[in-house]
Amino acid sequence: MSNVNTLPKALFLSPDGKIYPDNLICSGTISGELDGQPCPYSQNGRLPDPISLDRTDSNYSLDKGNPGDLCPPCAKQQLANLGHWQGHDRQNFPEELLPLRLFKCRRWLWLVIPGLHDAEPTKITIDG
Repeated sequence: MSNVNTLPKALFLSPDGKIYPDNLICSGTISGELDGQPCPYSQNGRLPDPISLDRTDSNYSLDKGNPGDLCPPCAKQQLANLGHWQGHDRQNFPEELLPLRLFKCRRWLWLVIPGLHDAEPTKITIDG
């Protein structure tokens, strides 16, 4: 029942420099704007699994990526790799996260998906 022992599907990047797993943000546990309620775009308080973008889908937009790229269905926009944003508003992100594809969710929060590299947006590769 608890998500404590599962790997995060996504990591949310807070403006204060903290990084939170999707189970804490999507469930509303620590997201003040959700008032303790799960995000309406979540699945059981977790980030929905990324899907392959399809140009014929009514929710498709080039802002999310190219056809075939993986993207969370709750993403509003894809923002290049996280490294592109290193130093933005004086934020410093961990080196290992920099090659990951950065998304903005429908709640306007930044997130990366472990293993989804911007250089290879059609597959998730988890090392080790």
